[in-house]
Amino acid sequence: MKLIYQVASTTFPFLSSSICVFLFLPFPFKKLQIMAGALVGGAFLSAFLQVAFDRLASPKILDYFQEKNLDFGYLKKLNITLTSIYAVLDDAEEKQIGNPLVKRWVNELKDAVFDAEDLLDEIDTEVAQKEQEAELLAASSKVRNLSSTFMASTSVNPLDSDIELRIKQVLDNLEYLEQRKHVLRLEEHGMGVGAGAYRKLFQRLPTTSSVDETNVYGRTDDKEAIINLLFSDGVNGSCLSVIAIVAMGGIGKTTLAQLVYNDERALNITTTDFESLDMLQLKLKDKLAKKKFLLVLDDVWSENRTRWEALQFPFNYGASGSKILVTTRSERVSEVMLSISIHQLKQLGEEDGWKLFEKYAFNNRDSSAYPNLKAIGRKIVDKCKGLPLAIKTLGGLLFTKSSEEEWDMILRSDIWNFSDDESNIIPALRLSYCYLPSHLKQCFSYCSIFPKNFRFQKMRLILLWMGEELLQDSTNKTMEEVGEEYFHDLTTRSFFQLSGGPSICFVMHDLMNDLAKFVSGEFCYRLEGDCVRNIPQKTRHLSFSSSSEDVFAKFEPIYKCSRLRSFMALDLSQVIRPNAFISKMVTHDLLPQLKHMRVLSLYGHSITELPDSIGNLKHIRYLNLSHTRIKRLPDSMCMLYNLQSFRLRYCQHFWGELPSDMHKLVNLRHFDFLGTKIKETPLHMGRLKCLQTLTCFKVGKCNGSDTKQLGELNQLRGSLSILELQNLEWRGENDNSEKDRNLLERLQPHKYLKKLTVRHYGGTRFPDWIGDCYSLPRIVFLELSDCKYCFSLPPLGQLPSLKELWISGFDILEAIGREFYFYGNGSLSNSKTTQPFRSLEILRIEDMMSWKEWCCCFEGDNEASGGIFPCLQDLHIYNCPRLKEQLPQQLPSLRNLALRECQKLVSSLPRAPTLMALVLEKCEEMSFGDVPTFPGLITVIVGGSHVAESLLKEEEVLLTNITCLEQLCIQDSDFPNLQWPKFGQNHYSFCNSLQTLCINGCNSLFSLSLDLFPKLKKLDLWNCRNLQSLSVSSVSSVSVSKGQHYLTTSLIWLKIMRCPKFVSLSQLELGAAGGSSSLSLNLNAPALESIILYDLENTKSLPDLLPSLQYLWLYNCPQLESFPKGSFPSNLTTLQNRC
Repeated sequence: MKLIYQVASTTFPFLSSSICVFLFLPFPFKKLQIMAGALVGGAFLSAFLQVAFDRLASPKILDYFQEKNLDFGYLKKLNITLTSIYAVLDDAEEKQIGNPLVKRWVNELKDAVFDAEDLLDEIDTEVAQKEQEAELLAASSKVRNLSSTFMASTSVNPLDSDIELRIKQVLDNLEYLEQRKHVLRLEEHGMGVGAGAYRKLFQRLPTTSSVDETNVYGRTDDKEAIINLLFSDGVNGSCLSVIAIVAMGGIGKTTLAQLVYNDERALNITTTDFESLDMLQLKLKDKLAKKKFLLVLDDVWSENRTRWEALQFPFNYGASGSKILVTTRSERVSEVMLSISIHQLKQLGEEDGWKLFEKYAFNNRDSSAYPNLKAIGRKIVDKCKGLPLAIKTLGGLLFTKSSEEEWDMILRSDIWNFSDDESNIIPALRLSYCYLPSHLKQCFSYCSIFPKNFRFQKMRLILLWMGEELLQDSTNKTMEEVGEEYFHDLTTRSFFQLSGGPSICFVMHDLMNDLAKFVSGEFCYRLEGDCVRNIPQKTRHLSFSSSSEDVFAKFEPIYKCSRLRSFMALDLSQVIRPNAFISKMVTHDLLPQLKHMRVLSLYGHSITELPDSIGNLKHIRYLNLSHTRIKRLPDSMCMLYNLQSFRLRYCQHFWGELPSDMHKLVNLRHFDFLGTKIKETPLHMGRLKCLQTLTCFKVGKCNGSDTKQLGELNQLRGSLSILELQNLEWRGENDNSEKDRNLLERLQPHKYLKKLTVRHYGGTRFPDWIGDCYSLPRIVFLELSDCKYCFSLPPLGQLPSLKELWISGFDILEAIGREFYFYGNGSLSNSKTTQPFRSLEILRIEDMMSWKEWCCCFEGDNEASGGIFPCLQDLHIYNCPRLKEQLPQQLPSLRNLALRECQKLVSSLPRAPTLMALVLEKCEEMSFGDVPTFPGLITVIVGGSHVAESLLKEEEVLLTNITCLEQLCIQDSDFPNLQWPKFGQNHYSFCNSLQTLCINGCNSLFSLSLDLFPKLKKLDLWNCRNLQSLSVSSVSSVSVSKGQHYLTTSLIWLKIMRCPKFVSLSQLELGAAGGSSSLSLNLNAPALESIILYDLENTKSLPDLLPSLQYLWLYNCPQLESFPKGSFPSNLTTLQNRC
């Protein structure tokens, strides 16, 4: 039995690519030379020092000093020194901007504080591990006195031998820095800008930074100018034209390009949808040939004409009028790309800038109600010099400030007086960073490990922050919830913004990325490229982009960065593939020496093992081995006491056994091994009381790996699969069905469960909590499958939030009745009973071999209100061969109905006025005596002679009055009573709208008249053994004499397979009252792009007059000779000939 819970680019060598709202293909940019160090420290260090104060006063530290007989005077001196330094942090933050000596002092202080933090963390870990060992011994009754065990511990630890020396070194460094504060004239300010009030101006949700046209001001004229250029003619007859938008960073070039791209008029020239970057170069040539397109290249930096010509090659094959819209900061780029026009984007005007600021700072409320704030705000907008990014960011900052003094302080800040020429950092952005609370500064600064345009997921970043201990403790919130708040605060201030794509990811604007790199200084390093020259010794966080071969020389300079905290592999291509090589010397020699490591990620590399020395990295809190070729984990990994997040996703080479002492990782909060097969869950996992994420629990055959452990994991959330329940051992003589029921009864989840899957359940009936609206009030998805011994269903109709229900594999269930909808004897007329399935939108019932009766109508039903399925949109019933009785007859919201392999079903179709798709296959007993009308029907798929004949015969009304049918598929329908030439006469009005026609296995079909389908785009003919030709019902003598006739002007796709009597595409059969005759005429289909011919034994030639034909597949057509003129169509790009 299986139980699943769930709650709530391909690139050029020189081209970095990603997909945004439109095709986003940034060229390799010149690396900005950024001065590092400014704006770091001060309030930035406030949170670090606060953590240090808490640790110095913690019982663990005090107990350790007492145990080792260390001088408590060190702790006292350390506390006094840090307190003295803490008092001048705000003043240092302000003065470091213009004083390089203060800036150097701040960097040295940060380095010393990191060293102190490492030492205190090491002591904390040592004490906690010994306490844990004592608890484990006490739990196993091997000792009785926990404290004596701790005191008597004789294990040798390297920390003990040099602890006093290290404490003295840390203290000496801090005392030296404390003394220098007087030389630098740093003053005690108390609570300054770095720890300002964190209050909100209004009680409302802040505006986010996601792309929204309602947040764009002052760009109407610019958009119209670009639109006009798009519709202008090229230069010198060129098919392709380049238009450039040129301006400085942060002014809104990308936003303007998005506005243009999404304009309805631009869509008129955009006929090609780029679904992936695999179309680049040669594939782009095929996709764009003879088509008009609009391509947007955002943030282009390359001034290399050769590179541009290489990229431009496939675009030259597009149709005349195609355009490329480029955004860049350099006019030289536009010259290299031979732009026909350059649009210089200017700063926002005063009023437009104020409107944008007002939206973010006042959230569209009337600023006139706050006249003093409005006056200050207008002056601040003036200082932003019309830059939208700066205006937005400061607006988001001031949104959190509640007083005139705070607004005025930002207006009068000295930061406005510093030019951005030296650092490329806009003063307004510096200012927005300076006024962040200390904890947010730390979190934002850490993001400098991400390169530009890197897309990241919110939760993964939060787990990284946790690993670096950047999240402050909270008494009533989890660390994850604190991280959510931090992330939300940074997003609402425009430091992060949503990125386009199928998954919810975020990205930093280039200028924000520059700012993060700027403020992190020499403490963060991005290893880009294949070689490393100078890595600052102070570096604590390092990231590197995975490449095909990460040789040892690339990482050798890291040896001097012995205090590194983060070593993180980044997959810039966003493509999952465990094939990036990394030298074994890195994993087995370098990494074990980085004793202060907190975050380690080898994501996507082809490592097969970790060294046993991994257990010595006691500080590690985040470990990511996902998408690697790891085969096993060393037992020493269980010594990583501080580990909080362990990701082992999709490791397909893993042997399947986890270390037996995993339960010792008592701080583990997230263990994600989705897609990695393990043999069984280790023993005693229930001791991991902090665990929130456990993707799978597999019951083993050994004693102890049972479901009781799950009952102890009270913090679990997310998704959980429970597998191999058959391995449970039972006491007593209960039969198997009772065992399964007792088991499932005990596995009752909490009331916040949203998704539940139960598979291979062996009981005869379900426990009460399944179907109980109080037990599962928020359940959205429910699957019950392969429950072969259940003879009834629970009252699922009373689950108020259920939207999707899958039922399959109930081998002995014969009837679905009242018990499926109500509790006990409930009914619709009972005031205590809610309307059954009031939220259900999707219902799938499959593989019910004994099911005969479906009771859908009860006394008290109110059909006018939708009966028992008022919101049902999709109903699928498949492989229920004994089902006879009626279907629900009143389905007011139904859009898709699919009935397959219900051979004995005699019910009529339900009344569903909103039905759009109907599938009827192998339902030969269905009644069509009282067929309702479906005015919105778009797709019909029918299989079986009875069904097809019933729906298509002249007296039938189902399809007669449909005017919007676009797709019709008929399968396995040999119905001799239906004359195909009549098919398509005037009473079949749907023929005028039909775009796709598929006919499979109709041996009664001899000829098909195509001119009856004026909008037909796709025609598939399969297994029609007697089909001889495509025909028209009438042809004028003029057409015949000219030797050609348009069968269809819209046909794009034609496939004819296994029609052995088919003679020729160019033969037209003329139907007449007195008989028929045949003439050889040319098939004129000017739009036809694809032809597939398969098993046509008698076809000898192919037609001419196919100017658009691009793809031709020929399989087993032995008589085929050639095209009439002996040559291929001029546009043919793909030919497969297996005749």
